[in-house]
Amino acid sequence: MHKYTKRIYNLLSSKGFSLFIVLFFVFESAWIAVSAAFPQAFDEDYHFGIIKIYSHHISPLLTSQPVGANAFGALARDPSYLYQYLMSFPYRLISFLTPDQLTQVIFLRFINIGLVVISLFLFYKLIRKTGVSKILTNIILLLFILIPIVPQLSAQINYDNLLLPLIAWTLLISLRVIDQIRSHKPSFRSLASLLIVGLFSSLVKYVYLPIFLALIIFLSIVLIRNYKKNIGQYFRGILTSFKKESKVIKTILILLLVLSMGMFIQRDVVNLIKYHNVAPNCSLVMSTKACSAYGPWEYNDISHKTLIETKSHGHNPIQGPIYYTKQWLYWMWFRLFFAINGPQSSFANYPPLPLPSAASLIIFAAGIVIFIKYWKKIFKDNVYLLLLFSTSIFYVLVLYLQGYASYRYTNVLENMNGRYLLPVILPLVAVFAKGYSVALRKHQNIKVILAVIVLVLFLEGGGLFTFIARSDDTWDIPNKTVRQLNNSARHLTEPIIINGNKYYWTNTWFFN
Repeated sequence: MHKYTKRIYNLLSSKGFSLFIVLFFVFESAWIAVSAAFPQAFDEDYHFGIIKIYSHHISPLLTSQPVGANAFGALARDPSYLYQYLMSFPYRLISFLTPDQLTQVIFLRFINIGLVVISLFLFYKLIRKTGVSKILTNIILLLFILIPIVPQLSAQINYDNLLLPLIAWTLLISLRVIDQIRSHKPSFRSLASLLIVGLFSSLVKYVYLPIFLALIIFLSIVLIRNYKKNIGQYFRGILTSFKKESKVIKTILILLLVLSMGMFIQRDVVNLIKYHNVAPNCSLVMSTKACSAYGPWEYNDISHKTLIETKSHGHNPIQGPIYYTKQWLYWMWFRLFFAINGPQSSFANYPPLPLPSAASLIIFAAGIVIFIKYWKKIFKDNVYLLLLFSTSIFYVLVLYLQGYASYRYTNVLENMNGRYLLPVILPLVAVFAKGYSVALRKHQNIKVILAVIVLVLFLEGGGLFTFIARSDDTWDIPNKTVRQLNNSARHLTEPIIINGNKYYWTNTWFFN
């Protein structure tokens, strides 16, 4: 390897560079957290409002709809509530110390940043465990935090920020369970931990359920393949492992198992039995009048009635799956790299900056080609990557089908937010990165040069820089110092970053 590329290689694979990635992420997210007006676009006022409601309850298990909670839907049957309940405790503390809402919001925003920092450490450990090199792992994480939506989402109050570390944690536990199955050394502690974390995660956001189901199916297949007709031996090993645990560990694990299962049954299972849906329609739980106070439900209800009326006149505007798929792929990509303000500017959308968004398309397209060509080598003797890939694809498939079902119900292209892909982007990119490594295994210099080019393209407007380049005073909190600082940043970056056109006037954006 050439001495210069060798130096770059050593730098990008160093622990110091890993630390820089985390610190840079904290910097960009903290910048947004202290400067972005409340509420930000991704339902921040929704989550904050529910947090305040839970701050008046000791138990997370609501037995009836709280007073004044209709604007947030049927909370008593909402399967995604654990984040708001847990966040209610730091809120109780900060609200006791100060009545100022902006201070309360910023305090909670920094907790959310901390949650995503934890996820970066967990995902680093996860990706390294799959056999991906240090340099590729660092590049993957840096590219991830340079996706514009990542720091913007991390810097606001949102349950996705808790889901990220929980997903990384369950995947790490799953890899440990696989090792124990393959070595015929089952562990009660690992299996119980997987069930506990998985069940609690599903109560943070119910869309985690496809990931949990995929993990259970995958592990079951690994179990069958390794134990064949003697699966009973595995469970006898679990029992033996349980007996070897200390009384303290046994007590803690059993209590957490009972608690997580009880909470899961109380909400998800009861919903499924009573309403035939884990996340039942608000109108099945409360009256139509009460549900109308919940904006998203009212919008969908009006859209559905409009669609029914249109069909009654002999016209069906619903397009087929090919049309929907094209729209879904486009808007998922678009909304990973776009910029969006909150209600203070009527949720104004601005298109992605050209270079990072274009680079992402090239990387993805090339990654697909490489994957098709080298998939056997990628997964050869690497059950870890196979787990990450199959789990992620299953989640994406369910996400797509759920969106299509919603489209057929309302004739509205909704549920196409790129942030919904964040839970599986890192596992999927790890698989693609392994493909790149296989394809370029004999060309180390080229790998380093390509890595540098990609990083430069992403730095040309990725991450915080999209927020700075696209925002204006309406995005900022009403503070003179903050606005001066953001305006200075906008002026400094304007001649450096290739912005493209800030506005677009067509349904499809082509790097205007």
